[in-house]
Amino acid sequence: MSIEGKVQVVTGGTSGMGLANAIELGKYGPVLVGGRNEERLAGAVEQMKASGVDAYGKTCDISDRASVEEFVEYARSIGQIGGVVNAAGVDWGKVSNDALIDINMVGAVNVTEAFLPYIDDGVMVHYSSITGYFFQPSAQDKAVWDNPNDLNFRENWKQALVECPHPSPAPGLGDDFMYYAGSKRFIMYYTMANAKRFGAKNARIFSIAPGSFDTPMLRGGVGYSESTAKGTAFGRFGKPEEMACLIAQLMGPGHDYLTGCDIVHDGGKLAMSLVKQL
Repeated sequence: MSIEGKVQVVTGGTSGMGLANAIELGKYGPVLVGGRNEERLAGAVEQMKASGVDAYGKTCDISDRASVEEFVEYARSIGQIGGVVNAAGVDWGKVSNDALIDINMVGAVNVTEAFLPYIDDGVMVHYSSITGYFFQPSAQDKAVWDNPNDLNFRENWKQALVECPHPSPAPGLGDDFMYYAGSKRFIMYYTMANAKRFGAKNARIFSIAPGSFDTPMLRGGVGYSESTAKGTAFGRFGKPEEMACLIAQLMGPGHDYLTGCDIVHDGGKLAMSLVKQL
């Protein structure tokens, strides 16, 4: 399988790690970025072109299946689809819990379902988060997650959380963080659940769990602090380019057996949170 010479697609590609991904994937072929804000989209395309990328842009709301399907058709008009990186997402505390579910969870399903028919010999990547490792799904969660295309998916999962309360992934941060951590654990679970479907198309799917990377989303959240940066093995935030480099390598030649898994890329943050350091 190979993504080289094909169209590379990045949703949420207008800033931060998504934009870094889009620029790095330009070495494989033309790149289409999607985002909800037209002004930011135009700026991203301009920046990509300045970096030598054959760049395209189109508005896309991944929480809306029709919008994603229209986005897919535009991608297909450019050429054969090779790689898809779903970097679109929202942080906890910035939107309602309903919107968080619709974008982080339903959005991942929409992107997968819409692109899967056209991703033969290709690769799809979803962004999860190390916060997902602090959410342990219950049987009720999994029962809902096993039916991700249910029209009542959002309400079904909210009801599952009510029926089976979970220990807080981060005491003191409130219920909103529960929804965020759960949404990211779902992305890991959903990615694993699609391994066979992608394999049947000689395609791959994996997710990647960032820790604290220096992006506009991080700077606007509660995690942007000196103590957060020091909570890594290197005492600093990650750079978007470091994430983009890894993803592009794993999507490229030589990794044809890598699929159906989540990869942690966090500067040792999860390890330091879970295991006493020597």
